[in-house]
Amino acid sequence: GLSPQQQKRLLIPNFRVATADSSRVHVLTWTPSEWLDSLDVSFSKTKGGGCKASASFYATGFFPTGVPLAPILNILFFWFPFASPGPRGAGMLQDFRLRELKALVDAKV
Repeated sequence: GLSPQQQKRLLIPNFRVATADSSRVHVLTWTPSEWLDSLDVSFSKTKGGGCKASASFYATGFFPTGVPLAPILNILFFWFPFASPGPRGAGMLQDFRLRELKALVDAKV
């Protein structure tokens, strides 16, 4: 799991691992403002006998989950473009989180 400091660093106050097996991990994460984001990591074998992880992090809708009827509204507004800016000019939030997760993994390996 993530320590409270790691959760704060990633701007993920709440998360739930929805699926985890030898081929993939699917994690639901909520931002401090209750936007639901999804992290998907898939694993594949390399020719050298190692393992390669491919990750994507994406927002699931325009409206945060705290808004009444948010799932229905997000379906209705799927066509509406929106962005999730990261902290302090760090680019997009999902890209920022992927960089931070990679740094955490690299530090452990």
